[in-house]
Amino acid sequence: MTATWPERRAVPLASQSLVQAGALLRTWSRDPGIVVQSLVFPAFMLLMFQLVLGETVTTMGGGDSVYGNTGLVALVGALFGTLATAITLIHERDTGLLARMWTLPVPRAGFIAGRLLAEAVRAGLATVVLFAVAVPLGFRFDHGLLAGVGAVLVPMIFGVGIAVPVLALATLASGKGAVQQLGGLFLLLLFFNGGFAPVDQYWGWIQPFVRHQPMTPAIDAVRGLTEGGPVLAPLLTTVLWTVGLIAVFGPIAVRGYRRAAEQR
Repeated sequence: MTATWPERRAVPLASQSLVQAGALLRTWSRDPGIVVQSLVFPAFMLLMFQLVLGETVTTMGGGDSVYGNTGLVALVGALFGTLATAITLIHERDTGLLARMWTLPVPRAGFIAGRLLAEAVRAGLATVVLFAVAVPLGFRFDHGLLAGVGAVLVPMIFGVGIAVPVLALATLASGKGAVQQLGGLFLLLLFFNGGFAPVDQYWGWIQPFVRHQPMTPAIDAVRGLTEGGPVLAPLLTTVLWTVGLIAVFGPIAVRGYRRAAEQR
């Protein structure tokens, strides 16, 4: 008698993605490391930046520093949050959990789509918490609720773009150390962007990098949607960065995820 297997397409991709995202979010909420990286660390960083550097940045002529710092730290939270979740992915691979899930009769694309959706939700929740912390420091939604919602969406879009190459590395890395080394690159992005200081305050030779690295347009978009200023150009640039990262690293992430799941 020939064994029959359930049809993988019997479960809609959207449903599988939502279930996967929900399961990941519940798991992450019980992980102290991810909670600290996503919520506590950004709030503490914003307080330090604003108390230590806030007045200095404001006097440089880049506008009220609380808007730039808040946008900057929201993106930093998205950056470093992907590292924590990537480490959990490596743990799932090494313990065989990915392999067990890979055998389920559901669309396999839902595992990756659900993980990216969970990253977006995590970044959005972290941004809302950060905005609440920033309000006592002078942060305001001067352009209304709809623009404020847009400001929350920017780190979510940015976070998905960053999560794809991090996910690709996590599925291919032999251990957690390779992923943790990305922290050095993220620190470089942290200190050389348009939120940390106005672009024209950097050395001339590094200004092109500062102006065009992915964090700067995203910070400008958050600032434009809250304090005021250009929105369309920086928002489109952020979307283009996200689309480009997905186009380049998406196929690598898919192949790496499949190989990681089939290792056991």
